[in-house]
Amino acid sequence: MKGRLFILLLFVMSMVACTNTAVTSDSSEKVPEKKVEPIIDVVQFAHLTKSELISKLGDPESTEDWVFDSANGQKYNAVTLTYDDELQEFMLIDDKVVRFTLYGSGQVYDKEHVLEQFGIDRSPNLTKVADTGSALRYQRVDKSMNVDDFWLIEGTEKGYIETLKVTYDSRYF
Repeated sequence: MKGRLFILLLFVMSMVACTNTAVTSDSSEKVPEKKVEPIIDVVQFAHLTKSELISKLGDPESTEDWVFDSANGQKYNAVTLTYDDELQEFMLIDDKVVRFTLYGSGQVYDKEHVLEQFGIDRSPNLTKVADTGSALRYQRVDKSMNVDDFWLIEGTEKGYIETLKVTYDSRYF
């Protein structure tokens, strides 16, 4: 009797040990994420003032003061600063960066990881509003709530960026 009880006890203990080991190894195991080539961290420019942007990137190639006639029916005094042979534009309203535009110059993007390529930590409220095969558009984009809208237009070659517009404050649009 004691022998059977001992064997039963060993059996139960080994089952518990196996179960605990399986749970522990499954729960601690991480699925490797794909390593993506970063293009540019766009979140770093969110809401910067003109002087902060210049401090970060240096003097712009050009500066244009103009009146932005918004689709929301308002007119805003705007400033556009250009960098990188005019491939990067920063639109400022009320002395803060409200939109960043990148004109593609051979950058390749990965559709599944495009937000990460631009330094964006996906929001749980992320909404894909367009995926046409030549354009991707997301709203409520990042966890820090610094990116309202991400709109990428693909070039004539599949996987290459033609234009990227990142809006930090949609109230102006």
